[in-house]
Amino acid sequence: MVKRSILESVQQQLQLIESTTNKRFSILIYVLIATLSVDTMINQVADILAPQSHSFWGIVLFVIIVFISIYSQFFILRFVKKKSSTVLSKVTTIKWIHKAVTISQYMITIILVFTLLQILLSDSYSTTSSVLVSIITLVVNIVLMGIFTGIFLKWYKSNRNSIVVLMYSLSFATVMIASLAQLVVSMHNFSDKPPTIFPDTKVVYPETEENTIWRFFGKTYQYSDIISFFLKWAGTALLLYHYSKKIGRIKYWFLLCLPVAYFSTLLIYHFHIYEPQPNMESLYFFMLASLNTTSGGVLFYISYRLAAKHFRKSSTIRDYLLMTGYGFMVFFSASQATLSATAYPPFGFATVSFYGLGSYLILIGLYLSALSVSEDDELRDYIKKSTMQESRFLHSIGSSSLAERERQVMNKVLSKAKEQQRLITESTGVYTSLSEEEIKEYVKNTEEKIESQE
Repeated sequence: MVKRSILESVQQQLQLIESTTNKRFSILIYVLIATLSVDTMINQVADILAPQSHSFWGIVLFVIIVFISIYSQFFILRFVKKKSSTVLSKVTTIKWIHKAVTISQYMITIILVFTLLQILLSDSYSTTSSVLVSIITLVVNIVLMGIFTGIFLKWYKSNRNSIVVLMYSLSFATVMIASLAQLVVSMHNFSDKPPTIFPDTKVVYPETEENTIWRFFGKTYQYSDIISFFLKWAGTALLLYHYSKKIGRIKYWFLLCLPVAYFSTLLIYHFHIYEPQPNMESLYFFMLASLNTTSGGVLFYISYRLAAKHFRKSSTIRDYLLMTGYGFMVFFSASQATLSATAYPPFGFATVSFYGLGSYLILIGLYLSALSVSEDDELRDYIKKSTMQESRFLHSIGSSSLAERERQVMNKVLSKAKEQQRLITESTGVYTSLSEEEIKEYVKNTEEKIESQE
């Protein structure tokens, strides 16, 4: 009894520490999204806010944004490594992906610090810094989205009734195309920029010339980005529909329509339905439009948070689902900024640096969620078979009363199930989400079905 009470006390302490870590991570993500939103808004109207941006307080704001982004990158990488440590030790592919993403973020951090030092010490920064960050983030995103597309299409082939999976796989494919087109156009735009940017360097948002290959890539990025958003929106709408009664019909449609209404601000500009007048009207319009995909990211986060509520707080799959939701928020927030305008200081720098990391959060979260669900199904099948075997064996030898047989079945199956859980974790690195109480409930239900058939 003493050993058991000590063990329970230790488990409670570990759960408390885990809960505190999760809360800290949630707060960090919320602060990060708010920071990236400010960074993006200034980035989108840098030509209008140029005098204020390179003022003393503008530089101070840029420094704060950079420091928050650097700290957040390290915290996110450390959090993901902790949550997936067993998987990283078992699955070589995931291990190397984590290492590659970590190295890319370290490289970006070095570039951010170097750029910040240039600004503080010489009142200038090198255009090469913007080029390198753009290349690193876009290449990482292209590779990860390619992996996404392959995984989701494979899942869809195994279950062709899952339209949600198909929608997501197509959206990831279009993001990959959009990122590739954006990379080509960005490199072309940077080629026309001066090698060093000073406070008095004019901020110009490049436009591709008509009837050129660059125009083709620009339009490819534009339309792929729009298609990707609506594919993700459709997939999330189907995912949320399952919870629409619990959410409430009005709230459900409000959640769905809000990001579409927000995203329409971008559409009316791209299709020349409305063009804001210079200065103040442009300032308000582009600051508002700069957050249109962020609203979509929040919608996806809400959908995964709702799904996570169906699992107990200490469940690993709950953490994986929330990680995926956080990834969508970060990814969509980071997809809005551009560095090709070469503003001083380079607001948007921090935002762009999270593009690949947001993709990685989605990938690792979805992978671990799917693997955990798969292992849960495998464990349930094992419990069902073990319960049937033990129950029929004890019945055949006429073992004691019905109540005694049920107690013996429960003890033996529970022992076997715990051992099977241990073996699954050792082989895959993923902890199953079934608790001891849930295993007992499943054994009890299986026994009742067996008894009703006899």
